[in-house]
Amino acid sequence: MKTPLFFLLLCLGLGPQLAGQNLRIEAYEFISRAADTIPAELGKFWVPEDRTGEISDSIELTFVRFKSTNPQPGPPIVYLAGGPGGSGTATAKGWRFPLFMQLRAVADVIAFDQRGTGLSHQLPNCPHRAAFELAVPTDRETYLQISTENIAKCQAFWESEKVNLAAYNTTESARDLEALRRALGVDKMSLWGISYGSHLAFEYIRLFEDRLDKVVLASLEGPYETIKLPQDTEDFVRQLSDLAKDNYGTSKKYPDLWEKIKTVHQRLKAQAVVATYKNRRGQIDTVGISNFELQQAVATFYLKNPKDSKKLPQLYEQMYAGDFSEVAPDVMVMKRYILNRVRPMPVAMDLQSGISEERRAQVVQQIVRTILGSGINFLLYEWMTTVDLPPLPEAFRTMSTNQVEALLLSGSLDGRTYLQSGRELAEQFQRGRHVIIENAGHDLYMASPLVGDLVLRFFQGEEVKVKRLVLDPVPFD
Repeated sequence: MKTPLFFLLLCLGLGPQLAGQNLRIEAYEFISRAADTIPAELGKFWVPEDRTGEISDSIELTFVRFKSTNPQPGPPIVYLAGGPGGSGTATAKGWRFPLFMQLRAVADVIAFDQRGTGLSHQLPNCPHRAAFELAVPTDRETYLQISTENIAKCQAFWESEKVNLAAYNTTESARDLEALRRALGVDKMSLWGISYGSHLAFEYIRLFEDRLDKVVLASLEGPYETIKLPQDTEDFVRQLSDLAKDNYGTSKKYPDLWEKIKTVHQRLKAQAVVATYKNRRGQIDTVGISNFELQQAVATFYLKNPKDSKKLPQLYEQMYAGDFSEVAPDVMVMKRYILNRVRPMPVAMDLQSGISEERRAQVVQQIVRTILGSGINFLLYEWMTTVDLPPLPEAFRTMSTNQVEALLLSGSLDGRTYLQSGRELAEQFQRGRHVIIENAGHDLYMASPLVGDLVLRFFQGEEVKVKRLVLDPVPFD
């Protein structure tokens, strides 16, 4: 929903008087995916779509508030979903529902839907799709050409729909959070997030540090880390290969996994393959697999969490023996459903987060000499060089020291946001505590009840003394 009236009044200087009126709250029955039902509140408020202009249309943002069970609640805890494109209200319905409920012992807990997500104002999806030849191995250059042509069609469609794509960036979202705080009428609030949610939180800290009480962030993505370094991905795969040698003392060991991984990719560079597999309907599908397509599939499906990476050694054993039937369905999914389309909010957010010239030079060098290239970035790095959507200013991609009281969590087996990066980001928090969750991956909040208990105790004001939580390992298949 868009309406310019409220922000015309803001421009006339009536914003402060109207701040308390810019919020609608109604009773709401919240039902989780496990059918847990709890009374909650549905909140709606309005913000400028584009704060860079003198007068802007407004968009409606939505949240679900779980009221605190504490008779003297602290500042509200606002959940920031990952993605970009994840929904806070949808997350609250899933595996993290128990943690949302636990945190009510501290304060009101707010599942916030960022602009362009969930129950908040949505952008129209592009009707165009890039078409790749499914049975033909396709190289990186062809993907880039076809996908950027498709993005151009999508940009034309969004322009015809009067979509202001440039207004969907992380700085605007951070200012949305500040508008939420003001609408709630609280002096301070706390943030709780993961992955892109941490990326958004870092921008809020840069702009509004003194408005924060506490922050809990996991699987950290720094302001300059929208594009991951290929060398970091390679180092992670080598870490997995080293672990697979002994495989936590199990009988199934992979002593030469790294050499087999290198050999598989060297062979594909020299000669792509065409593989067949039986689909869910029992029919035979044929898919072409280039080295680039294998890079994309492995980075997308096999690195995020231990439950994914446990399959990696066996997968490469099969491919080393010439059998690509196991990975073939994943490549098909990449071609049919992932690399062939763009969603407006995520692509706008990511492209405008941008990349520094120094980091760009590193990526250029590392793509050609690493096993998985830039697969972890999908095609975002390539699109940044070809799509006309200017990045945010360089100041956005800086990370200065701060005084925020923070609990920062990193999984030792996170194949999306890497542990070493988490360590470096944590150094900027002078009042922060960085805890490594040993044997956890990217989705670490529900990896063990120990993690949720740690988060709860931190929000309750307890001093965090541990530096590491050790979870049971997940052996490789």
